[in-house]
Amino acid sequence: MSSVARRYYERGRVSLETGDLASAQESLRAALDLAPSFGNARVAYAVALARGGDCPRAAQVLRAGLPRASSPISAAAMHATLGDVLTLGGDFFGAEDAFNQAAKTPGFEARVASGLARVYSRLGRYRDMAAQLQIAAAASRG
Repeated sequence: MSSVARRYYERGRVSLETGDLASAQESLRAALDLAPSFGNARVAYAVALARGGDCPRAAQVLRAGLPRASSPISAAAMHATLGDVLTLGGDFFGAEDAFNQAAKTPGFEARVASGLARVYSRLGRYRDMAAQLQIAAAASRG
């Protein structure tokens, strides 16, 4: 990956952290244009889009990146973020599917369980929500 793509990514991350969504989106998009398989930039760009209210486009960015994922961890991060984006956009069944895909990669247990708990809460599946919260708590402890 080029150092220019990395600089755009770092600039975009800082803008995202400070709430400057327009600058974040612009910088992160530039990073992706230079390095389409740059998973961290893709996830951050999708987050910036979703925070700006464009969940459909954020989901599209993540789905387009899945075949380009450089590792199983990168793919799982994209699936977990896709789950978050779809939850935010109201597609709870799609979100459940995305979280279940992320769950196939070790190390994502807490993130997946907390995401599924949000989904199940929105679907009124409170027993499933409680079970996922217990899994998330256990995974966070150790």
